[in-house]
Order: sequence, then structure tokens, then C-alpha cells
Amino acid sequence: MRRGRRWFLLLAVAVAGCGRVATERPPAAAPRYLVGAHYYVWFPDNFRHGMLRTRLDPPQSPALGFYRSDTPDAATEHIAWCSQYGVDFLTLDWWPGRTQQNAAITTGFLEAPNIADIRFCIFYETWGLGFNKDYGCTEFTPERCDRFVAEMLELTERFFDHPSYLHVQGRPVVVLYLSRTFTGDFEGAIMSYRRAARARGYDPYLVGDEVFWQVSPLVEEGQIPFPLVSEPQPERMACLDAITAYNMYENNHLSQRGYGRDSTFTTDVAAQFDRFRCALPPGRAFVPSVIPGYNDRGVRPSVEHHAIPRQWAPGGAEGSFLAESFERLAFPFVDPELNMILVTSFNEWNEDTAIEPLREAEATTKDISRQPGFYTEGYAYAGHGTRYLEVIRDKVVAVAGQVGDATGAGLPARSVTVIQGRRRRTVQTDSRGYYRVPRGHILPGPCRVRLRATGAVKEGIVGVDRTLLIDF
Repeated sequence: MRRGRRWFLLLAVAVAGCGRVATERPPAAAPRYLVGAHYYVWFPDNFRHGMLRTRLDPPQSPALGFYRSDTPDAATEHIAWCSQYGVDFLTLDWWPGRTQQNAAITTGFLEAPNIADIRFCIFYETWGLGFNKDYGCTEFTPERCDRFVAEMLELTERFFDHPSYLHVQGRPVVVLYLSRTFTGDFEGAIMSYRRAARARGYDPYLVGDEVFWQVSPLVEEGQIPFPLVSEPQPERMACLDAITAYNMYENNHLSQRGYGRDSTFTTDVAAQFDRFRCALPPGRAFVPSVIPGYNDRGVRPSVEHHAIPRQWAPGGAEGSFLAESFERLAFPFVDPELNMILVTSFNEWNEDTAIEPLREAEATTKDISRQPGFYTEGYAYAGHGTRYLEVIRDKVVAVAGQVGDATGAGLPARSVTVIQGRRRRTVQTDSRGYYRVPRGHILPGPCRVRLRATGAVKEGIVGVDRTLLIDF
């Protein structure tokens, strides 16, 4: 069979030299990490669908309250936080068939006055294209192929020319959710889209959500791919430019429940990342992903999924699970030419994977369930403020701060230079006066920071896992 022969050839090439799980940060060819987070524009509707934070006793809420996505107010603050703390881009959720929700990208996010401070790309929800939940697949019938190509071209023409659209290697990025479920003539659909996009002057860079515990196998058109398989599918990966995992949480893996220190979650995920990375066809990249924790009991109480708490160990620091995940799952698996890392998520509150700031509040294990601790499972949840953004900053940013005037107002477009021996990096402040210099440009150790406008110089020490904060 044509598909089977090609699959084995690709697999044979891909596995050569693989099999060792990465355990330390690889040398990076790119000078900085490119950190992205998945971003949702379905609010306030999804706040009402249920979330852990409103089930707590006392309840917690985002720092901006229960905001709207269809106006720029919340997006403006979200962009400002990302720019300040080190999130380089956001993937904007786009659903087939949800015209009103999708419009919030244009009326809300893109209308933010500080849009130039961030990059964005489209996160195409193929779930809405025709995901079959009974078989776990998305079959590309002729009708769905046509719809996919038409919608992708619509997104291409609408967003790719925006000055803040994310490009890697000069190519506009689109993330395809649930590519691991594709069956039918998905290859024909993707190739048709690529040809049409190139005819319009674009060469899209497609990142597929391909990595999980079980995926759809490749079968003849018209067949239902059941059961799912655990083996990577190199031929499907060959249609993409890079692969990632949206979220490796799986409720059926009971050894992965609970605190990260005591569970098999990170070791299992690392092994699966390595397995898929080794199966990649030549020229394709791997994009590791991390989560800060997981708890969907507030939105899906009837299924009683287990939670992954946000502390690495009992009594651990808020955000310690995310910090450990960067070390164990992100840095060891970044592609050295791409250096991209994805965080799930910026604001997916229904599954409680959000890193968006919460209003500060003491940690609580209490909730409002009739069965005490049903929603929290006894784990502590804090109104964590900007803690998760600080974790990301400390991992990927060497030096950061703000340049302000005599009143404390931030000054945009000011040049700040960090000097460390022969190393020197100059950056510009953003629209609120914040600047940041990535790790890779500056190493841990002493350095000097100079504000070009005044010649003022300050000194400090960059920590191994601590950003040097210097304001002017």
C-alpha cells in the first residue's frame, strides 16, 4: 500500500540516532527562546460554563474581573503583561462556524492600542471542522477538505499581513489543533492550501498538535481509523512544518495524578516527547509544551477527572510545577534552530491551565461542593497575582525593568543596553516603558545596564533562575 511503504521509509530515517530522553538544556543556535501561550477569545461566555476558581471558598477571579473578549480593554492589559514578563506571542483561538466569537479577534485583540508590543498567530480549532468523538478522529471528506482550504485562505488573507503576525524563518505561523486526529484526505487538503497560499505570496508554517498518548492511524480513505494507536504517524507529520502537544493531561493515566514530584507525569511526557521527536521526518521541528497544572472539575464535575496541582510537591511554592516543567519538558526538547516553547495556556480558565494573573488571595483547599474538597481534591489554590508570568520571566529573561519619567509614567521607545564583558545587547522599551533582554544574549553573572537617553548606568547580577530587575 502506498501510504504504508512511505510511512516505514520515513520512520526508518527519523529514528536514526534517537532513543535517548533529553535531560539537560541543549546548546541553542537561536539567541533567545520564543515563548508563546494559547489565548482564548470566548469570554465572558466561557466564564459561565464553569471553572474551578468560582467554586473555591472564598471564590477567586481574574485580576481584570470577568471581562469581555470582543472589546480591546482586557486584551490591552494581557498584551502589556506578556510584553513585560516574556511571553513573545499568543495563539488566538479561531473556530470553524463560530462567526461571532471569531469576530472578537478583530474587534477586541487587534484593536488593542499596544498590539505592536506582541506577536500573534491563529490557532485553528479543527474540532469544529468535524471531530468524531466516538472514534477520536477528524475525517477529511471532500466537503471538509474544501471547507478547510477555504477557511485557511480566509485566515491567510485576513491576518498574515498584519504587522504583528508571527513569522518564523520568514513564514507566517498557523497552529492546527488536533492534527493527531486527521484521517481521510488531509494530505490533499493541506497541500491544496499550501499551493493556494503560495500563489498569493505566502508560505505558511504549519504547527500541528500531533503529540499525545494515542493518535489516529493512517487508513484508506472512507475507513474509520479505530482503534487509536500509540505509534507516531510520520506521514502525517510530513504534511506539517513542526509538531507540538496542546496538553498531555490524560485522565486514564492514574500514575500521573497528583503532585509532580510523586507522579510519573513529567517522566512519561518526556519519554513521549522523545518518541515523537525521534519519529519526525527530516526538516520538521519539535515544539515542546508545558502546563502550570490542570483541574477541570469546575466545568466537568460529572466525569470526576483527577487534578494536577500547581505545586511540584506538598507545601511547595506557587508555580513550582510550571518551573519544574520548563526544566524537565521545555528546555531539553526545544529545537535549537527554532527555540519555540508553548504554554497551555494564557487564559483557559475552564480547565484551570491559565497563567493569566488572578486577584491576589490566600491559598485555600476549601470549595463550595456538598462533598468537601470535591473541586480542589485537597490541593491548595491561591489568588496568585502575576506569579506565573514571573516564573516564565525568570526562566527566559536575563534582565528586565521599566524606564519612567519623574511621575513614574513609563517611557516608550527608550534604548537600554546590557553589557557583560564583550557581550552587549540593546533593546527598546515597549509602549509602557518596559524592556527585557533574553537569556542567551546575557549569561548568569555580573553585568551593567545603561540607559542611552541619560547615560545612567546601574550594575547587578543575573541569577541562574532569577531575572535581574533594574528600573530607571
